[in-house]
Amino acid sequence: MKTSCKLIMRTSTFSFFLSISLFNCFALSLNSITDKQSLIFFKNSITSDPYAILSTNWSQNTSVCSWIGVSCTLKHGRVTALDLSRYDLAGTVAPHLGNLTFLRYLDISSNSFTGRLPFELSKLRRLKVMNVGANSFTGETPTWLGSLPPLEELYLYNNSFLGTIPESLFNNSKLQILQLYSNKLSGYIPHGIFKGSSLSDIRIRNNSLSGWLPIDMCNNMPNIKFLSLSHNQLEGQIPSNIWKCTHLEVLSLSFNNFSGNIPSEVGRLNMLTELYLGYNSGFQGGVPSEIGNLSRLEMLNIDSASLTRDISFSFSNMSSLTMLSLSDNGLTGSIPTFKNLQELYLYNNKFTGLIPQNIWKCKNLEILNLDHNNLSGNIPHTIGNMSMLRELDLAWNHFTGELPQKIGTLPILERFYVLGNSLYGSIPSSIFNISTLKGLGVTYNEFSGTLPSDLGNSLIDLEELLLDSNRLSGSIPSTIANASKLTLLEMAENSFSGSIPYFGNLKLLQSLLLSENNLSGAEFTTQELTFLSSLTNCRHLKYLAVYNNPLNGILPASLGNFSSSLEMFDVTNSGITSVIPSEL
Repeated sequence: MKTSCKLIMRTSTFSFFLSISLFNCFALSLNSITDKQSLIFFKNSITSDPYAILSTNWSQNTSVCSWIGVSCTLKHGRVTALDLSRYDLAGTVAPHLGNLTFLRYLDISSNSFTGRLPFELSKLRRLKVMNVGANSFTGETPTWLGSLPPLEELYLYNNSFLGTIPESLFNNSKLQILQLYSNKLSGYIPHGIFKGSSLSDIRIRNNSLSGWLPIDMCNNMPNIKFLSLSHNQLEGQIPSNIWKCTHLEVLSLSFNNFSGNIPSEVGRLNMLTELYLGYNSGFQGGVPSEIGNLSRLEMLNIDSASLTRDISFSFSNMSSLTMLSLSDNGLTGSIPTFKNLQELYLYNNKFTGLIPQNIWKCKNLEILNLDHNNLSGNIPHTIGNMSMLRELDLAWNHFTGELPQKIGTLPILERFYVLGNSLYGSIPSSIFNISTLKGLGVTYNEFSGTLPSDLGNSLIDLEELLLDSNRLSGSIPSTIANASKLTLLEMAENSFSGSIPYFGNLKLLQSLLLSENNLSGAEFTTQELTFLSSLTNCRHLKYLAVYNNPLNGILPASLGNFSSSLEMFDVTNSGITSVIPSEL
């Protein structure tokens, strides 16, 4: 009897556990079906699927775990990740996605989703990464985002979210990355954002945020590495305790209304690699000398920030610096020396004296822009050592002497501008053989001599040729029409003579200025100014000036075929002997 009872009890216990196991399997199977149904609802809310990703691959006859963009648990087949970024999908987000309760990773960025984020997504309590960036979502930033405890990364950038940043976001104690840039957010930055001890990456640029940064903003942010608040309406002073953000690598506060001095404490951010403070017109004083201590700094931009004084500190410790831009300020004194720069922008300041010799020896320098200063001296032959130079702009200074022939040996030079100086002599013919050249500007100098007869044959990428206001003479080579990408051709106020060539091949031409020369243009037999007829092929032409030339001819009826974009046509004092054609 006892043996029978024991057997019955064992059988009952086994049946109980078997029932529980079967129930769990049934429940898991039910949940798996729910995951598939939820994704089918999501699929049905898609209005455009140009690559047929969902329409052909998401079939009810196959396992959801085999669908493109879907990942599942190995054991029970629950959906844990949904990655549909960059598929050009359009539509709304179905609230049924909230039923994917095992979801840890959601990425539908770089599509064309519209509408609001549904409240049902607040049920995704296992979600660690949410990326809905680069869509067209609207409405206020959802407050329910703060009810996702495991959330570590949140990307809402490049949408149309409105209103303020909800304080509830910072209930997520594990949040590390917060990217809200390029929306329509307004109001103050919540104080809670500066208490997020886990935050390492905050990007809220390009919104309409206002107010001051708290003076203790870095007291509770030990892990912050990337802080971008540029392109807002923030004001006040940059907190001096910024140095307590000791791990900061990128700091961008440009395009705001910050005022006062740039705090010297910035120089204590030893991990900093990029610093952007430009376009804050309320700054006072100069560049703090402590910035020279940032040995890891690679990029420094403080353009248009009302800075004055000279740059008195040494850049010798900044061996990692590759880009420096301090343009549109009132900086004075001489230009300091540098080591490994690739890009240097100091235009529109009040620098004086010579360009340091070591700059002309920088073999890695790609861009040197010093226009609109008070610099002087010659352009040395050592410029030929700058084999990586792509852009050289020395316009509107007081440089003198001749251009060295070595300029023509720069293999990848794209833009060369020396407008508004006191340079003389001939323009080195080798310049016109640089096949990469896109812009050449020597206006307002004292250059003389003639242009090479094959001008244009090698300049396959030339877009701008600015030769105005010099002492150039001879004929205008007809081969210039081979530079078919020209948009600006300005040769006024020289002593060019001979016939004006046909420019009909320059179909991108927008401006042609040939005034105040000694040019002719009439056909011998008809006296018609046929070069004007060729310009009717230039459908983008806006400005045409040939005044103060002895054209001595008849305006052709073809002027009526000029592009409708033409805004200015000036042939004053050019010996026109006919009436104005009615076609014009």
